Amino acid sequence: MLIAKGNFLNPQGGAPRLLLATGNGVVRADGALVMGAGAAKALAQAYPWAPKVFGAMARQATRPNGQHWHLYGLIAFKVNPELAVGVFQSKGDWKAPANLSLIAHSAKKLAEWARKNPGWEVHMAFPGVGLGGLKEGEVLEVLEEHLRDLPVVLYRL
Repeated sequence: MLIAKGNFLNPQGGAPRLLLATGNGVVRADGALVMGAGAAKALAQAYPWAPKVFGAMARQATRPNGQHWHLYGLIAFKVNPELAVGVFQSKGDWKAPANLSLIAHSAKKLAEWARKNPGWEVHMAFPGVGLGGLKEGEVLEVLEEHLRDLPVVLYRL
């Protein structure tokens, strides 16, 4: 796992890659995953079809008891043999702060994905900080537990 400055949507290197925005579990009435701010908005602008695809994928996941949002952890879609895009869930509701337990759950899901897709690099927005409201150090501690030996690059602006 590495930390880099820059934009996760424009990584360097030639390996197949998964580009991950951070996101939430709210699916709008039109079936699109809410992707209206931060890294999620940037991914949605780059791939306008993504909110609907991710919304359909999120709807297949469970809802925590009594919640209006879906718990998926990680959703990813292969665009072509060399590129996949996805969402790393850092919060339930888009209005809520990021949640360390949810980030740990999502990191476990990402570790599973990385092990099932050897040779792929993961380039993702640093989860939970910025609009998520968490401190970078506490998030990094959670991520390192699950992702330390995997080809993951976290991007800070």
